[in-house]
Amino acid sequence: MSFDGDYKFEFYEKYYGNAEQVKKIIDDCKTCGAKLVFSHLPDYKNLIIQETARCLECCNGNRKIIHTLN
Repeated sequence: MSFDGDYKFEFYEKYYGNAEQVKKIIDDCKTCGAKLVFSHLPDYKNLIIQETARCLECCNGNRKIIHTLN
């Protein structure tokens, strides 16, 4: 199992507020506020999903997250 160094593991403590605020944190670019485009790469052997989110407007909202599957 190899990961790029810039992937971070998902933790739910960073989400706060009501459902609309949490959805905005997940879906919107932190720099410009545009909607992010998501891609997912599953790894069922290691029970993880690698998520990459990109902002097509400013290209600064790129993030990489690893979700664990239980």
